[in-house]
Amino acid sequence: MSHILRNPRLVLVSLILPLLASCVSRTEIPLSDPSILRGKSAVRTERDVPDFSAVTAGKATGAAFGVIGGAIAGAAMVSSGNEIVRENGVEDPANWISQELASSMARKYGVRFNGSRKVTGEKPEDIAKVCSGADYALDVRTINWSLAYFPVNWATYRVIYSAQLRLIDCKTGEVVAQGFYARTPEKTDDSPGWDELVENNKAARLKKELKIGAQEALHHFKTNTLKL
Repeated sequence: MSHILRNPRLVLVSLILPLLASCVSRTEIPLSDPSILRGKSAVRTERDVPDFSAVTAGKATGAAFGVIGGAIAGAAMVSSGNEIVRENGVEDPANWISQELASSMARKYGVRFNGSRKVTGEKPEDIAKVCSGADYALDVRTINWSLAYFPVNWATYRVIYSAQLRLIDCKTGEVVAQGFYARTPEKTDDSPGWDELVENNKAARLKKELKIGAQEALHHFKTNTLKL
C-alpha cells in the first residue's frame, strides 16, 4: 500500500475503485415474464440527491499522507463535488431514467403509475411498504456519479456514472427484475479539461456527459432488464 500512498496517480485509483466496487448488487435479473405487468399499477421511488465526488490531482495528492490525509481528501472531494452540483443545477440522472422507464412501461404494458414515493432505505421489503396500494415499485438510484482526472494526464477529466434498477413486488418485497449499468469513459482527444467540464456555461459539458451515461443506462434497463 505504501507505493500507492507515495504516488498521487495511483491514489486516484485507490479512491475511485471503492466507489465502483460498493456493496450494491450488480446481479442482472431480467424480467422473466413481462405479462405480469399488464394492467398493473406502480409507483416510482425518489431519493435525496446523492453525494457527488470531484477528484482533482490536488485533492488526490492530499490522500497520500496516510489514513487521516485520505479521509480529509475524500471529504474535500465530496464537498467540492456537491458544491458543483448545487451551484450549477446539476440533476441526479436517476430521476430522468425512472421517468423514461415509467413512460415506456405505461405504453407497452399499460402500467398505471401513481406518482412517486420518497424513500431513504435500500432494502426491497422497506421500499415495498411505501407503495400505497400499488402492485410494483420502480426503484432507480444513482450508485456513483463523479468526475476524476485521468492518471495519464492530470489536466483532462472523465465523468463516471453508474445506476441500479429494481422492480419490486409491493406485496412480497421480492425483486422481480434488477439491472446495473456503469460508464467509465476512456481517454480520447475530446476528453475535457476542468474549465470546459465545470466552469463553462453552468457546467454544460458535465451535464452532457451525465446525460450520455443516463441514456446508456436507460437503454440497458429497457433492453436487457425490463424487455421494453
